[in-house]
Amino acid sequence: MNVKNFLMRYRVGTRLGAAFVVLIAVAMSIVASGLWALSRAETSMDTIVKESMERIRLSKTMASANMQISISLRELIMLQDKKIQASLLKEIGEQRAIYDKARDALYATPADEEGKKIRAVITEKRLAARRVNDAVVEAATHGDVSTATKLLSEGDALLDEWQAAIFANAELQERLADASYQDAQAVAASARKMLVAAGVLAVLLSIALAITITRSLTIPLGEATKTATAIASGNVENVIKVEGRDETSALLESMRSMQERIKGLIADQKAMASAQAEGRTSHRIDESRHPGAFGELVGDTNGMVERSNAVTSQIVGIAQHYAVGDMSARMPLLPGDQAAITEAMETTRTNMLAINEEIRRLVQAAAAGDFSQRGAADGFSHSFREMIDNLNQMFDVSDKSLSDIARLLEAVAQGDLTYRVSGEFGGVFATMRDAANSSSEQLGRIVRGIQDGAGVIRVSASEVSKGSADLSRRTEQQAANLEETAASMEELTSTVRQNADHAIQASRLASDAGDLALQGGRAVDRVMEKMVKVEASSQRIADITTVIDGIAFQTNILALNAAVEAARAGDQGRGFAVVASEVRTLAQRSAEAAKEIKQLIDRSVQDVVDSSNEVRETGSTIHQVVGSVQRVRDMITEISAASQEQTAGIEQVNQAVMQMDEVTQQNAALVEEASAAAGAVEEQAVGLAQAVAFFKVNAEFRPRLVHAS
Repeated sequence: MNVKNFLMRYRVGTRLGAAFVVLIAVAMSIVASGLWALSRAETSMDTIVKESMERIRLSKTMASANMQISISLRELIMLQDKKIQASLLKEIGEQRAIYDKARDALYATPADEEGKKIRAVITEKRLAARRVNDAVVEAATHGDVSTATKLLSEGDALLDEWQAAIFANAELQERLADASYQDAQAVAASARKMLVAAGVLAVLLSIALAITITRSLTIPLGEATKTATAIASGNVENVIKVEGRDETSALLESMRSMQERIKGLIADQKAMASAQAEGRTSHRIDESRHPGAFGELVGDTNGMVERSNAVTSQIVGIAQHYAVGDMSARMPLLPGDQAAITEAMETTRTNMLAINEEIRRLVQAAAAGDFSQRGAADGFSHSFREMIDNLNQMFDVSDKSLSDIARLLEAVAQGDLTYRVSGEFGGVFATMRDAANSSSEQLGRIVRGIQDGAGVIRVSASEVSKGSADLSRRTEQQAANLEETAASMEELTSTVRQNADHAIQASRLASDAGDLALQGGRAVDRVMEKMVKVEASSQRIADITTVIDGIAFQTNILALNAAVEAARAGDQGRGFAVVASEVRTLAQRSAEAAKEIKQLIDRSVQDVVDSSNEVRETGSTIHQVVGSVQRVRDMITEISAASQEQTAGIEQVNQAVMQMDEVTQQNAALVEEASAAAGAVEEQAVGLAQAVAFFKVNAEFRPRLVHAS
């Protein structure tokens, strides 16, 4: 018995549970080993972090406090200001408190023999250095700088020994931390090797279990998948073998049963299709032979066939109504895609009603004498469209023939006897065309003879009347023009006099404006000179500020160099470093102030430059105004002289025009009497011409042919 058949004797849950139990046991072993290794490494790291590193930090805090105290003592000696000394004494007290707190915390931790010896040395050196530092404070606060300086030198030596002991303690703690770190690394390396070995074992075991269990599942599932794919593609003739008692075997057995039921359903479907093709529409599939969803599928198929037969019967019944002209029957609305059947039947009914309505409308229009109506052929297609096109063609022929004859009669009624109808006409339309053309031609010959006689009389009377009327009109127009000219000359004379007076006044005002413009130009010139001086002064101040800024920058550089040199000098240069720092601070503040002043001066200079430019533009504008005012004054003077000369000349012309007006009015009266006599003759001639001008005839008595449109 192979492994696959052995596993297939048990259910999938049992197989997977056993595999997970084995893997969990291996994982718990790996976790226990890892926790043991981590516990050892954690102990070593706690020793480094909680003990050694804390002792190193406290040692550095103590050394830093000592350095701050040393710096404060030097400043206490150099700076004799009481307020500064009080601040420095406070700083010394605070740093001593920091040192004492760090020392107490350090001494509270456990230490080996070497550590205890170093702590004793630190205590001894602290007491010695603290006594000397107290003496330095006493001498410095009482103004004894020399004594304080000597004591400070002695204290520096003790401070170096004190700091050396503190640093020795820090180095000891670093060595202890390195040793703890080496132990932690060794533990971590051992744990890493153990975890790697356990992990490899767990992976190999997992792979073996996974392959075995997977093959026991995938082989039968593959057969089931292959069978399901074949059934899904339409192949229901598959050979399905069932082995074992697990879930996959049950799945294969279910698939074999499903295949048999599908084969039975397919056979019944084929039998129904054959019956429907032979016209036996009453044939149905027995639903009792197919349980569950298969039975529902069979029921749906039977229902679909019944509904399809019902729809077919409805279509046949409605088509029979339409065949005899009964359009009242309508197809009920069908659901889903079958709505297309309802839409097609409704479209058929609508088109038949529409073609009937178009025919009825055209017949009614023709009965009312309106042949201009046409059927909407674009709304139809095929035979329906051809039917409407034929009706439209019939209406086109009738409308064209009757319209041409109607236009000829309308032309005769309006007096146009030259209009003729031509084109292709048939039947009664051709007879109507020939009779209408002949009547128009005979009437034209009669009217033409009357028009010739009336024309001769009208032309002669018209020429006499036109000559008299034209002479009268020109005479009256000339009299009116002279009268208007006389009035206009009178107004022009008055206007020229006023213009002369106004020109004299404008000349005086222009002279005054020129004087004021000259004074304004001189004032602007003086303002421009002042703005130039202000601009030069502002620029000079800006240059001086730039020099101050440069001096502050150089001072800052010198102070920085001095601070660097003081730092190199060590303790002897600490006092000088403080002074250099203060000088540097003052230089920076001076540079910032100079920078702000320079910015203000730059803005002021820019404002002055802008104002100077505006003043220059104003001065240029005023100078142009002065020149313009001078030219205006000269022109107004010339205009005043010319206006006076025009006044004298216009008065002479006005007198001559008044004399011509009197003579022209006398001539107009004589011409008006002659025009009245000629008008009476013309009225008689025009009356005769109008009586015969109503008719339009051809001079050669040949009719003008007009093709029907």
